[in-house]
Amino acid sequence: MTLRQFLLILLLTEITSADFSTSFKNFIISKYGQKMYEDLARNDLKDSGSYGGGDHDGNSKTSRRAVILVHGTTNNAGTFAGNKEKLIQNGWSEETVYGTTYGSGSAAVTPAPEVSMKCEFIQQVRNMIEVVAAFTQQKVDVIGYSLGSPIARKAILGGNCVDNKNIKLGSNLTSLVETYISVGGANKGSFLCILPITNACSINNGLFCHSSFLLDINKPKHYEGSNVYSIYGPSDDKVGLLNVCLSKNSRIDKADGEYTNAVGDHDAILRRTMDIQMAYLNAH
Repeated sequence: MTLRQFLLILLLTEITSADFSTSFKNFIISKYGQKMYEDLARNDLKDSGSYGGGDHDGNSKTSRRAVILVHGTTNNAGTFAGNKEKLIQNGWSEETVYGTTYGSGSAAVTPAPEVSMKCEFIQQVRNMIEVVAAFTQQKVDVIGYSLGSPIARKAILGGNCVDNKNIKLGSNLTSLVETYISVGGANKGSFLCILPITNACSINNGLFCHSSFLLDINKPKHYEGSNVYSIYGPSDDKVGLLNVCLSKNSRIDKADGEYTNAVGDHDAILRRTMDIQMAYLNAH
């Protein structure tokens, strides 16, 4: 192999790693259109924008259920890079781990206090669930981290958007999700949202404990999938344990199980509970 050939292969490998696999890309474009692909791939964020698809061609079931990783505030798909590799080291594959990026994907572009749970974020995650389920031809698993948990839950719940009730998301996607896991999820708000101020702590679609968005996703029970779990800990420095409404922020009512003693701060909870996450995924 010449040096030129090696560099070309290396370049193509880097380009592939920054996007969905070729087969998944082609599947999305042929079935849903170019815009859907561009919205989900987020190639503007380079290697942090998205991943998934592997060598699967979309014509049969994957070897095991796909896992969709939903990031948190000011994060992007790359936030889950370590989790993705851990899954692949433990029985999953490139064709069964997926991620997309909603929002700007950067705190430098959109600071955390300015991020609310917008309808467009919900729709993107919802699209991802539907597309991956169609591509793998079976139910999927979903892991929602931080703000990604209430966003993913609303994506599954469907109904009308909270910030624009004229936009109808559609019926729930419960039948497409086998296992749903919340990790450090802001399911009932954040202890930082003491008052219902704008954007992140909005009374409409923010993390104030009585916001319309949180009331919307927490009134119905056990719609997130066939099996529902929540992982959180007492030292979470961003979501916190209790909100001003005296509810546990990361709890999901009627969940099938919860792990409440995750060690470390908010970011550490994501990294240090991979064994627990995989145990929940492998249980079904």
